[in-house]
Amino acid sequence: LPHVARDDRRHVRQRLDATGVRILSGTTIARLEGENGHVSAAITASGERLPAQMVIIGIGVVPNVELAQAAGITIANGIHVDQQMRTSVPEILAIGDAASYRHWLTGGEVRLESVQNATDQARLAARTILGHADVFAAVPWFWSDIGDIKLQMVGLISGGDSHVVLGDVNENRFSIYHYVGNRLLGIESVNRPGDHMLGRKMLGAGFSPTPQTVATGPDGLKAALAAFQQMQIEPVRAAE
Repeated sequence: LPHVARDDRRHVRQRLDATGVRILSGTTIARLEGENGHVSAAITASGERLPAQMVIIGIGVVPNVELAQAAGITIANGIHVDQQMRTSVPEILAIGDAASYRHWLTGGEVRLESVQNATDQARLAARTILGHADVFAAVPWFWSDIGDIKLQMVGLISGGDSHVVLGDVNENRFSIYHYVGNRLLGIESVNRPGDHMLGRKMLGAGFSPTPQTVATGPDGLKAALAAFQQMQIEPVRAAE
């Protein structure tokens, strides 16, 4: 779970431990044993034998940049693109897991490996091809169902220096609001889908509630968001 903060990772691990799921970290597999063409065990580097009927191998993600590199396109932790998804060769666009770009939310270079990011970039790339000059401003969000945990994430929390917790961790229903200074970076929600959807609306509107407002709960946040949106409408009316 690369996008998940330490507190949520700890919570996930504790819930899985309680259901009998054993997680071995810092462990490598030396070999697999099998009988009659089927796996029977995985042997760790330390010699421990783990009985197994199925083995899932995840080898990580490496961006496929060879073709772009051969074409002389700029590579920087993937295929580097601008805010319209154009590469260093303007006639060539790149999107998805292999595309690296400066994210509007954090100001840092990122490469997001998610379906949502790829589809949002595809929509923008299509508009770029049609001659529009829209800037990529989609709110990133992710999710994962793990046992009795529905984990939903919105925003990018890298660089955060403080957080506010709503809900009850012991009841397996809580949200963590991550901040850098007084600016909301993102929200991780466990079995609180309402917080997640509200977070997507807040970040999409450019609204950053103070930690004190977050502490008032969902109703206080909804009221604060509505007031913020009304303030954005009034100057437009005045100009008209």
